Amino acid sequence: MACAILLALATVGSAWHAPSPRHAPSPRRAVRLRAATDEVVGDAVALPDDELCDVLAGDPKFRAQREGLGCLVVEGGLRDTGNPRGRLVQECEEADMGRDLKRRGVVLSHVEALEASNPTPEPLASPDLNARWRLIYTTSDSILGTNRMRLFRPRPRILQHVNAATLAAYNEEWVLGGLLRNSVKAKLEPRGDGRTVDVQFKRFGIGWLKIPAPKSARGVLETTYLDPELRISRGDKGNIFVLVRDGTSKV
Repeated sequence: MACAILLALATVGSAWHAPSPRHAPSPRRAVRLRAATDEVVGDAVALPDDELCDVLAGDPKFRAQREGLGCLVVEGGLRDTGNPRGRLVQECEEADMGRDLKRRGVVLSHVEALEASNPTPEPLASPDLNARWRLIYTTSDSILGTNRMRLFRPRPRILQHVNAATLAAYNEEWVLGGLLRNSVKAKLEPRGDGRTVDVQFKRFGIGWLKIPAPKSARGVLETTYLDPELRISRGDKGNIFVLVRDGTSKV
């Protein structure tokens, strides 16, 4: 049975749910992240601080189309301007969401650099946590579906909805070319440090089929970095999750 992501305040588990199979949201929907500079360098133009850069959701080849996020817009590609968030997002793209094992060490170094400057020490108390988040990188092979048959590997998007006020989380992924939606519903239990939650899975969904989760289906998730557009979390099994804001939470 497939595993889905309980990323956000992160996620630690896998799962599925849906009243009926349906197509995934359009991969053209964009997530927006802030650019870091306001300079012109030769033919490359950097976006201003108050302008948002498009990160095209769900398109594994969007790197060549993405503008900014701390990068100069160069004809034919991107050039890093030194923005830590921009470097991380670019490396996540290069690592194919974590499938390229050789690049995991590089991604980890950028993750640790951002964690050291986390602007939100208590993410559970921040309204920024309440959102629909899209996974752009993880070290969890079960969530990436690397051991599944190709048709059952999640593509193009893995989403997580989080509501810190109600302590609810809901993860979604699409397989079979977007024809089948898998999901997992979970309850979050804060540990008291403002950043760590115990995750109790409540229900798994595989297309039409809904399955109550056993009480043993639990995990722990710590949000180690949070700003209005980017989140990093770590699970109790040592996995890392990097997510970008993708809209409004539906839980």
